[in-house]
Amino acid sequence: MPDSQNKIRALDKSKKPDPKKNLGNGARKYAAKVVPEWLFFFAESKWQRWALIIATSLIAAFLITPKSFKLYDLTLGEPAPETIISPITFKVFDESATNKNIDEVLKSVRPLYDADEEMVHEVQKRIATAFDFMSDYLQQEAEAKREAENPNESAATPDHQIQKVFRPMDDEALKARFENLIGANISPSGFAVLKSMGFNPRIQRDLTSMVTPVLIKGIVQNRELLMRDGKQGILLKFKTRDKLEPLKDLSSIYDLAEAIHFIDAEENDSTSDPALSKTIRKLARDLINVSIHYNKEKSEALKKEALAQVKSVYFQVAKGEPIIKEGEPLNEGHIKKLEGLNKANPEYSRYIIIAGYFLLLLLLLRLVSYYSEMHLDRVRYATEDLILLSLLLLGTIILVRFTSMTSAALTASGKPTISPNAILYAAPIATGAMLTALMVDGKIAFIFSAILAITATLTIEGDIYLFTFYFISGIVGLHGMIYVLDRKSMLRAGLVVGVVNMVSIAAIKMALGQLHTFHEIYEVGLGFLGGLLSGLLATGLSPLLEPLGYMTNIKMSELANLNHPLLKEMAQEAPGTYHHSLLVGNLAEAAAEAIGANPFLARVGAMFHDIGKVGKTAKPMYFIENQGRGPNPHDKLEPSMSALILVTHVKHGVEKAKEHRLGQPIIDIIQQHHGSNLIKYFYVKALEKAEKTNQTVSEDKYRYSGPRPQTKEAALVMLADVAEAACRTLADPTPARIQKRVQTLVLGLFSEGQLDQSTLTLKDLHAITKSFVRALQGMLHTRVEYPKSEFQDKTNADTNRQQADKDKHKPGRSADENGTNIRRLGL
Repeated sequence: MPDSQNKIRALDKSKKPDPKKNLGNGARKYAAKVVPEWLFFFAESKWQRWALIIATSLIAAFLITPKSFKLYDLTLGEPAPETIISPITFKVFDESATNKNIDEVLKSVRPLYDADEEMVHEVQKRIATAFDFMSDYLQQEAEAKREAENPNESAATPDHQIQKVFRPMDDEALKARFENLIGANISPSGFAVLKSMGFNPRIQRDLTSMVTPVLIKGIVQNRELLMRDGKQGILLKFKTRDKLEPLKDLSSIYDLAEAIHFIDAEENDSTSDPALSKTIRKLARDLINVSIHYNKEKSEALKKEALAQVKSVYFQVAKGEPIIKEGEPLNEGHIKKLEGLNKANPEYSRYIIIAGYFLLLLLLLRLVSYYSEMHLDRVRYATEDLILLSLLLLGTIILVRFTSMTSAALTASGKPTISPNAILYAAPIATGAMLTALMVDGKIAFIFSAILAITATLTIEGDIYLFTFYFISGIVGLHGMIYVLDRKSMLRAGLVVGVVNMVSIAAIKMALGQLHTFHEIYEVGLGFLGGLLSGLLATGLSPLLEPLGYMTNIKMSELANLNHPLLKEMAQEAPGTYHHSLLVGNLAEAAAEAIGANPFLARVGAMFHDIGKVGKTAKPMYFIENQGRGPNPHDKLEPSMSALILVTHVKHGVEKAKEHRLGQPIIDIIQQHHGSNLIKYFYVKALEKAEKTNQTVSEDKYRYSGPRPQTKEAALVMLADVAEAACRTLADPTPARIQKRVQTLVLGLFSEGQLDQSTLTLKDLHAITKSFVRALQGMLHTRVEYPKSEFQDKTNADTNRQQADKDKHKPGRSADENGTNIRRLGL
């Protein structure tokens, strides 16, 4: 019904149990002194569930976290005291590989040189300036001599022309001026040769052509250093350009000695005069200079920039990988791995990992609990469900841990026949989901299978493909367990899981491109083994979990056996109740199938709902269906005593169910199948009697103690119980009368609020009514009347009269009893 869960929670809050109220004054005072007040909170189921979630998460975190957390301090060459297997997956710094990368990067960085490309033009300009000056000077000197020899010619010069003043210089000063202009030293004899030749332009051209080619190619101080540092080439930084220009071919560059040798070997037009040729070569040697200089600062900056881009190289050691065997001497590789393990696995990291797993599992379990309570109508069984899920979660972790240890043992043994990771496919992960679907609910099992897959993958540090495999395995397993009715079906479900496991592994291998060798195909077979083990474990564990209060379809199928001691006892001592229970079971089962409830639970609950009417103290003959001919025993009792007998059969039924361990769901149905209904016949009878004596009648004495039905199955048993009993009283059970009677009863219980906590909807009530009418029409069908003899007529008349006399003493129902309820609904 709408808001039923909120009503249940409101009822629970209004009736919070006081754990101290049943204690005496002395005991309460002693408990207050000895037991802390906060411990009494755990008397509430809410805090019990939180305590269970926290405890399970903490234990699971300890199981998932690797146990081998210790530091290893071993020296090179020392024999290993034990076989060391990596407890976690970690990375180790590979110094040699990193240094190799650094060397390669440094080799790839080209040295940077500053190049003076303007040196050629500067030298050419100095040569031209020096020769032009000397040529002009010699010309002026010649003119001055000529004027001195012919003074008349100078007088004939017009006055308006400005005469240049010639200032003669001695040879020493003139030589110094020439050296300053050309930027090179010259000997007095060489200067005299050039002066004697009048600093001829041809000499200038020879000098320029000798210097220019050398300067254009570039000159370094030491070519050997250039070739050593610039094996991959160099970078040139020109003065007039911002961009660095690479130069791979260094053969064209001269060093200073090669440039001088080139000049000495160069031919020129003045070779006919050895003195002149010598002077020109001397000037050329002095004019050339180093034009390419190594820039150490910028070269180092380029190296640092390149080194900053180099990433350290690590190699991975996988979890479960053997680092060293016992007695094996340690080499540098072992030392590096142990140092990496110590660094990645300090002692305090275990507690950090445990805390992380604890919080993760706490969230997952709380989400499952919340979903179960809020969306699956399992508020009353939340604690029991959580206990089972906790046990299955811890059991799954232990199974996976054992499988992982087996895988590690295979790795340590060095056997190449079986892949260590292949053993992980044989883990029976689907067992938890199968048992959850069998004992709790298929929807919870679906969510729980995802949690199991996550937890198992975390335990062995698997990848997304392994998680996918475990999740698919769990879903297939739970689907095969929803409608299981015997143990053999569980084994068949395990076989189906195995087949699907094979398909899943094959699909994963093909997706990874690994399905090539025989060993990889062998892993597919291990998946089938995992499914088969899941079926076997589920079959073997289910009988061990059922006595803890979990009700399975298999258990209910066994309880539905008519040879059950309680049913046989009912058939012998209360045959009417026995027959009535079977019919109610048929009605409840059909209606459960119509609304999507559990038909097995509804049927079995109906078969045992009246077992409280059986036994020496139960007085089965005080119930109408077990009374034969003769007076009604209630005629001799007070109405309150009769009501007490009727109410007590619920209490006796609960006691018998607990004695025979029928399971909590069956016990709940027995306790709730009458809800808090009023026993109207005896209540009205008590009112009539009280009117004569002016006494008051307490309605509580004539009501069942409840509670009202909390589940759909309990509500179905209540409805089927009243519908079957009421329709039995119809004199002419036509379809129309049956339908009217059933509708009246269902609407009456609905209007009284007996179904408010059962989560039934109006749509469900409509489907239930249709199912009841269809089934009751088959049960109460009419037959063709056979011809009667005179003796049969007389006998039947006597029988009918006796039955009528008997019916006078039985509790009856008012004709308008349920009509009032219909009017209350506005129908």
